[in-house]
Amino acid sequence: MAAPPQLRTLLFAVNALLRKRRYHAALAMLKGFRNGAVYGVKIRAPHALVMTFLFRSGRSACTCYPASCLPC
Repeated sequence: MAAPPQLRTLLFAVNALLRKRRYHAALAMLKGFRNGAVYGVKIRAPHALVMTFLFRSGRSACTCYPASCLPC
């Protein structure tokens, strides 16, 4: 099944824009931000969550002083 002519024209225009050296630095920066966000979501966030559960100190319900603590 062939793509509609409008989609083909749009893809051609986007590919022509991406091939220009003028926009290389901006596109590389955008790619770096995207890769950093993906890394943060896939690797860093789950790791931080696991480390929080493994190395948390004190009781899980409430870790403050009973006299100054609201009900947990």
